[in-house]
Amino acid sequence: MAVVLQHFAATFQQYCSGNLPSPVPHGYMAVDFFFVLSGFIMCYTYLGDFQARGMAAYMPFLAKRFGRIFPLHAFCVLAMLLLGAVSVALLGRNLFHASTNLLFDVPANLLMLQGIGIGQNMNGPSWSVSVEFVAYVLFPLLIAVVFRNRLLPWIAALLGAAGLVQVAGLDPRWSLIAIDPLSATIRCLAGFTFGMIGYRLYAETRLGALLGRSPVAVLLAAAVGLALVLKQDLVAAALFAPLVIAFAVNQGLPARLLGWRPLHFLGVISFSLYLVHEAFRPIALLALQRLVPHPVGVPVAFGLTLVCSLLVIPFAWATYAAVERPGRAYVRTAIDGVTRVAGARAGRS
Repeated sequence: MAVVLQHFAATFQQYCSGNLPSPVPHGYMAVDFFFVLSGFIMCYTYLGDFQARGMAAYMPFLAKRFGRIFPLHAFCVLAMLLLGAVSVALLGRNLFHASTNLLFDVPANLLMLQGIGIGQNMNGPSWSVSVEFVAYVLFPLLIAVVFRNRLLPWIAALLGAAGLVQVAGLDPRWSLIAIDPLSATIRCLAGFTFGMIGYRLYAETRLGALLGRSPVAVLLAAAVGLALVLKQDLVAAALFAPLVIAFAVNQGLPARLLGWRPLHFLGVISFSLYLVHEAFRPIALLALQRLVPHPVGVPVAFGLTLVCSLLVIPFAWATYAAVERPGRAYVRTAIDGVTRVAGARAGRS
């Protein structure tokens, strides 16, 4: 929702008579938080399998991650393709994507290569899907770096921090906003590695017990919020891994708040919410421009930002129910079938 709110604020800024603030300062940093969370969760879910089976766990891991991401991603790419064609037919211009070479860009997007500079991205937020899959491909290597000895994780952390400083230095405000292929990959791999290191600290040290205390968890959350309000992206990025550890361990009020059903529901549909909202931005802006003959004031634009962000939620729930969840189940069923067949053949041989 942080990303959605920021994006709709940027959309309505184009038809606003004043400076429209984002309801969530530097909301794009939610993507960097997700990279950290993803590294932590991948270890929580799959590390034991890799440690027990070695590289035999690699292809099933990749297949499961592909099944988690690809169905909804492919649906959104094809939806953008269709919406672009409709807008060209009706308006004479493509409101939804900038591709001029669909024969190349559609396959590149479907193969999740757009975030690393291969093909024109047809669904803005999916750059992070592309670079996230790079982290999955490198997961065994990252496991070796983070979990084999005590020195390498800290070298990796320093390299990741240096990479984020380099990305922030590209912006005069030192913001982690750059999503060119190199910067996007650095942001992802740095955050993902921080999350993996956070998991090691959570699993092997007493740090979790300290950070998981409710006052500490609340203080960390407040510090991240303050860093974003003050537009200090690097400070926020440094606090994300401790924050993930804190909420992974906490059993008090913060955990109960995050377990609140509306928040849990938004978590369930978060991937759909993130990927589908982009299509609604040009539609909302076009509708406003057609209905109102002149730019609107800041209060109206701010209200529209909130309303449109909320209106995306039922559509995200629909794509979750109709595309994301059944697509994931279908792929996992196919994987299980292939695994059983391979096991039967190995047994016969």
